[in-house]
Amino acid sequence: MARSIFTVHARSWSPAGDGDAVFVREGFSWPAFIFGPIWALWFGMWKTAILLLVLSIVVSGILVVVGITEAGELAVTLALQTLMGLWGNDWRRHVLVRSDYLERAVVSGRKLADAEHHYFAGTR
Repeated sequence: MARSIFTVHARSWSPAGDGDAVFVREGFSWPAFIFGPIWALWFGMWKTAILLLVLSIVVSGILVVVGITEAGELAVTLALQTLMGLWGNDWRRHVLVRSDYLERAVVSGRKLADAEHHYFAGTR
């Protein structure tokens, strides 16, 4: 099983040390690919969710007006979903930085629990 890489973010002013650390996995985000705006809402990224929803509606409207075939509509929808999956974790990092989180470390592990263990044990 391959190891995943995680970036660790914590609030700059937190008195809890790293107790409020947020781990964000590097790479493709399958939940963002499948659920899109719902995934963004889950992580409290309200503006991102609204933007994704509006973008999906506008693109669907344009495709209907243009009269594209169902196969073409599927291709465009899959392309949008793929972009969401590719950029989802980067959007999440951006929102964390804007919410006064700092990137504290980069850790790896076979799963999230392993990465957390490495980070909190100090073995990065």
